[in-house]
Amino acid sequence: MREYYIRKEGDEEASGPYNLDQITSLIEAGKLDKEAYVYDIDNEAWIPIEECEELMNVLFPEKKKLTLQTEPEPSEDDADESEAKSKKKDDADDLPESKQAITVSAMLAQAEGRDGDDPSGRSPVEKRAHAAYLGLRFTTLFVLGSAVSMAFLEWDLVKTANALRMIESPYILFAIVDLILGVILLLQVTEVYPLVRLRAAIGLGALSILFLTSGDPLLALANTVLAVSTYFCTATLETRKVIPFCITGVLGLTGYITLVILPIFS
Repeated sequence: MREYYIRKEGDEEASGPYNLDQITSLIEAGKLDKEAYVYDIDNEAWIPIEECEELMNVLFPEKKKLTLQTEPEPSEDDADESEAKSKKKDDADDLPESKQAITVSAMLAQAEGRDGDDPSGRSPVEKRAHAAYLGLRFTTLFVLGSAVSMAFLEWDLVKTANALRMIESPYILFAIVDLILGVILLLQVTEVYPLVRLRAAIGLGALSILFLTSGDPLLALANTVLAVSTYFCTATLETRKVIPFCITGVLGLTGYITLVILPIFS
């Protein structure tokens, strides 16, 4: 590593040798500035640090200037000036990235973690919160809807109000579990998500087998769609991923209503 001798104006003797790290430390401590002299070994002469390009590039790098561009309100002359503005924009695009202007809204968007290309968009935290909100609301709907559907599968048994006989039915047991989970989700206690996913996984296997063996393939399909949708509504925090499962879950729940609940009242 190259070393340098330093001499301040008025000093009779030079100090050093210093490497770049040591010189940087002296400058940061305020014990040295760019008006001090450094010995140029190539020209065998003392020159100010500010004239030594090698040191200046390291010790005092040029700072990039950030220009703020306001966003003026549209005026009546916008149509007449569109061509000029287009040319100005093309010229700006040709500038190096470090010299291009940045609008205030874009700068604020970047500071808040939002997409600079879409300053009006949500920050990543807001996007996750929105996805979590959708997931919670639809999961609650699916779980409570499943509880009602399971109860209506054994509607004749429910009307007897015979608790001992009801707990012997797997559908009633699923209805009880779903009701408990649904009430907890209404209180926005998302800590039960692992239990909701476990319920969805067990229901996907057990209920689908029960429906298929009972000769109800459409109910098995509706159960599969609802169970998978419920599972993934609690397992993703991206809006673009959670929305499709919200939609398919509604379809699965609609299948339950059509095949189980409506026939009872028709």
